[in-house]
Amino acid sequence: MRKASIKITILGAGSIGSYLGGLMVSSGAKVEMIGRESSAKSIKENGLKLTHFKNETIYLQPEKVNYSTNNAPLSTADIIILTTKSHDTEEAAKIINKYARKEALVVSFQNGVQNTQALKNELGQFVLAGVVPFNVTAKGAGWYHCGTDGKLALEYTKDPRILELKRIFDKSGQELTLHEDILSVQWGKLLVNLNNALNTLAGIPLKSCLSQREYRKSLALVIEEALLVIRSAGIEPANFGGAHPNKMIKILRLPNLLYSLLMKTVVKIDEKARSSMLDDLELGKSSELDYLQGEIIKLAEENNQKAAYNILIYKAVKKAFKTGTSPKLKGADIYAMMTNK
Repeated sequence: MRKASIKITILGAGSIGSYLGGLMVSSGAKVEMIGRESSAKSIKENGLKLTHFKNETIYLQPEKVNYSTNNAPLSTADIIILTTKSHDTEEAAKIINKYARKEALVVSFQNGVQNTQALKNELGQFVLAGVVPFNVTAKGAGWYHCGTDGKLALEYTKDPRILELKRIFDKSGQELTLHEDILSVQWGKLLVNLNNALNTLAGIPLKSCLSQREYRKSLALVIEEALLVIRSAGIEPANFGGAHPNKMIKILRLPNLLYSLLMKTVVKIDEKARSSMLDDLELGKSSELDYLQGEIIKLAEENNQKAAYNILIYKAVKKAFKTGTSPKLKGADIYAMMTNK
């Protein structure tokens, strides 16, 4: 079996980072993960278990997983994959600047559209933007479950290390695609991620949320408004999940019967999949709201556009994080809040 010739270090290996790291290790890659003490302890005791709602389980024995709580592995990395929350990007950049080699390639697999530039500003070295299309939930005891589907996306470069990274992921069964216009892909993902805030207000799995037409209509209003704001800034988001943004809005507004048929054939979501924002709320962590709805609101202000629906959702989720609990609104409640109907 061919082994990878590059060394990969994942900084901020929480749910997404541990899942991606485990996939790469299963392909024979040399991977070091850096994260919290609780994760290190859990993986040392239990190993790493990766489950997917439609793929086979991957289990790695503890001795197969290199998971550390210190930053020393950054010093020998050829590729550094950053999977911290967006609000931790500045701190992560300082850590990379302190420990990593200048020739190391930094890949940002984070939500939002500003992280790559923030990293470049701090590091002054080669940074590539990436997009993770799926949700991963920590189940405890070293178990990470992927509840949605999609191909990893990464900014195209001729650097041979990226071609090796693509080979590693493709071998694991998780396809990675390369894009010359990664920013449009990031904006496409951001539109989809606006659902995270609504899911946080509902407090139930994504599939249960999307089964309610009023919930979907609320999400359609949020995405439609955001799309107008983005386009007013001269940005055209890429198709995400195989659907053009305009088509996605139309699908969300379909009657329940038609949408349920679509859920069975096209939209693949695990019964228990949830947004990472809802997980963060219940774990008492900070939200990435400022990098999702907040990004739309900021862009609207810069271009004299309106973002009333996104502002309303933003404020409601901020309140939920302040109280530490989801208001558990039904789709009809969210739609009534947004439309006064």
